[in-house]
Amino acid sequence: MTDAAAAPGARIGARALAAVAIVVALLLAWRAIVVATTAWQEGGRAVVLGRAMSTAGDASPEQRWRAQLARNPTDFVALLALARVLEQKGDVAGARAAIVEATRLAPADRPVLTEAAAFHMRAGEELESLAILRRLADLHPDARATIWPVFTAVLESGRRDDFFAGIAREDPEWWPSFFGHACQAASSSDGLQRVFAVRAAAGKARADERRCLIGRLQREGRWTNAYQAWLNSLPPAHRQRVGNVYNGDFELPISNLGFDWILDRQDGVVVDVRPVAGADGRGALRVELLNKRWSGSPVLQTLMLFPGKYRFEGRGRADRLETWLGVQWGLYCLADDGATPRQLARSGRFLGSSDWNAWDEAFVVPKDCPVQRLRLELANPRGDADTPGNVAARLSGTAWFDDFLIRGLD
Repeated sequence: MTDAAAAPGARIGARALAAVAIVVALLLAWRAIVVATTAWQEGGRAVVLGRAMSTAGDASPEQRWRAQLARNPTDFVALLALARVLEQKGDVAGARAAIVEATRLAPADRPVLTEAAAFHMRAGEELESLAILRRLADLHPDARATIWPVFTAVLESGRRDDFFAGIAREDPEWWPSFFGHACQAASSSDGLQRVFAVRAAAGKARADERRCLIGRLQREGRWTNAYQAWLNSLPPAHRQRVGNVYNGDFELPISNLGFDWILDRQDGVVVDVRPVAGADGRGALRVELLNKRWSGSPVLQTLMLFPGKYRFEGRGRADRLETWLGVQWGLYCLADDGATPRQLARSGRFLGSSDWNAWDEAFVVPKDCPVQRLRLELANPRGDADTPGNVAARLSGTAWFDDFLIRGLD
């Protein structure tokens, strides 16, 4: 086969160079086309092309492929080869016509769809390319790893939000795979937030999507964005129960996500919600210590209280709880710079066995404390984050907690 007939079109439309990431991804897709074309020939699907090339004499590559199509107008392999030749010559309209006809004849063929998507992107016809890539993703799961980088780059650009919004509402089975890739690979989370808002409004957002996006926003320190994404993901009935502390009475299932209670699973500590005497509704938060050492906080919640005066209230009881000084709840300013968190308030200590006891402590959130964290911790002599409790001690027994409330006083 001559170079003119075999080589893919080398000239890339100027508009396709607008996003380097897209071009790189499409080069990967183009490489897949070359591999796929080789597979066709090895499988006998393009044997006729070799015959046409060997018998055409001095005819040009375009003439050879047109002769082949005159003999077999439905030969979509020949149409793809003709499209490459015409694109090399600068006849983009002719190449487009050949590509369109090939996709009409073979609307589900992976190499045809991949070639067509690459052509339209080089021609600056981004929306047409994306639509074909969407079809490719629907029909050929093994092609998705090549498609996701292209989708991610376009999603980041913000140029085709309507395209992604439509897919987000349709909820194809591959959406979690794409969103997971984009959530990890995108350099900016702005596009992720836009499409997630569409998903949430349509009631389509899955827990893994919420967890990935909200976790990323929190790690980036974009707390307001993370909080908004979390709020949008809540069912309407749950959204009505949002307060300074979310689900403080434990009447809702704990999602372990965002600004809900976060349960840190660790060996030697069991945390759940169970019915118990003295608790209303579903029950109370139970923390059972299984005679092992404490590692971090097994329960916490991130808050976003405005600056001002508050009261921190709650109830707890201990059941044969054996620790050095007991356990307590601490409320801290969450430091963005890695500095030691500043304590704002704490509950009383719980140790041994006791009936339900309430706490009520006033505190102030300063202006330089936009994010707070409420956590269960070992009690310590000074009651601050700089002096942890005796983490080396083995802990046993059970503590129960209920009716958390933070009331604004301003």
